Parts: sequence; structure tokens; C-alpha cells
Amino acid sequence: MKLVPQSLTCPVCAGTFTSSLVTDFEIGEKESDFCPRYLDGNPLPQMVHFCPECGYTGFQPDFKPIADAERLAAVRRIVASFGFVKGAVPSGPERFRRAAVLAVYLGKSNAEVANLYLQATWCSRLDGEPEDAERRARKKAVEYLEKALEEDEFTDSDKPVVLYLVGELCRRLGRPTEALLAFAKMDNYEKIEDWLAEWRERQRELIREDRDDEA
Repeated sequence: MKLVPQSLTCPVCAGTFTSSLVTDFEIGEKESDFCPRYLDGNPLPQMVHFCPECGYTGFQPDFKPIADAERLAAVRRIVASFGFVKGAVPSGPERFRRAAVLAVYLGKSNAEVANLYLQATWCSRLDGEPEDAERRARKKAVEYLEKALEEDEFTDSDKPVVLYLVGELCRRLGRPTEALLAFAKMDNYEKIEDWLAEWRERQRELIREDRDDEA
């Protein structure tokens, strides 16, 4: 993992600070919910910056000025609600969770909010956080992925992958019926990559095994 210093200016409090920008990292395998297993350290916490003065949190592009006064006021209220203590350093998962909340008020798409919650689940797992924290973020990821599908935010070529992900996240949440429904919806699209079809069948088999064990 390679990091380079990056000067950022907070759009909320106008404070200027130096953060680290991730420029390179290596991924080994990926888990069934696409969580990467990094070979040279987990870069996720460094991908989300936070202002050390007020606690505003986001990706590098989120540190541009917020021109809309009403939106800026809303973002300031949300930042204040985090109860940030100057000098505190939020954990990697917490950075993603806060960035996801702020993304809604910054007017980002449902898909972008879902991605932040998804990465929060990955970061929780890689950091060894309690399962409850990961589970709460996973529920939010499903909620926003489903909203994004309803509002047609994905291309047809991307939808099978998104539906697989919804299914796998539901399976991990202990919601097998919803998982199987999402997996079945993948068949509405002509092109499903071979690797994705294999992953889907593997997860379907896990659900069948779980149900057999409960019988």
C-alpha cells in the first residue's frame, strides 16, 4: 500500500489539513460479498478522509466547496450530530458509516450510499469490529441497493451483479427467502458472467444446506 500526503480544505468549517491519499494497493482474493482481502495492509480507512477540526467525513472529491447554502446547513447539522471530539480519530468503519449518512445530504445517488455502507461492512470485518456493527451497515447497504434498483440507477449489464450482491447480503442477514428471490431475478437478464453464475449457485447451495440442517 502506498500513501502520499494530500492537503484538503473542509467545506464545513473551512479548516485546512493534511491527509493521506491511497495511490496503490494489492488485492488477493475476494469474499462472496466482494470484500477484498488485501495483501499489503487494509487501505480502506485511508480512503475516507475526516476533518480533524469538525469531523466532516468523505472521499477526496467530497472536500470541494458546497455552494448550495441550504445543503451546506443540512450537512453542518449532520456533522454536529456525530458528536465529534477534536483530536479523536474515528475508526475506518465509522468513517464509512458517517460518509454514508452525509452522502444522503450531499445529494449522492442511492447506489453511492449503498457502496459506502457496503464498504463499511468490509472495514468492520477486516478491523474485527463486533458483528452487530457490520450487520447494521449490511442492512443499510441492502436498503439502498434496492432503492437504486427501483430507480433504475444501474445499467442492464450491471444489474445481475447488483442482484447477486443483494442476494448474498440478505443471505448473510439470515433472510434466505429474500436472497433466493434476488438470485432468481438475475435470470431476467440475458448475460450473466460464468463466474457470477457459479457464485450464485454456491450461495444457493449454502441456503439449501442451512434449510436441511434446520429440518
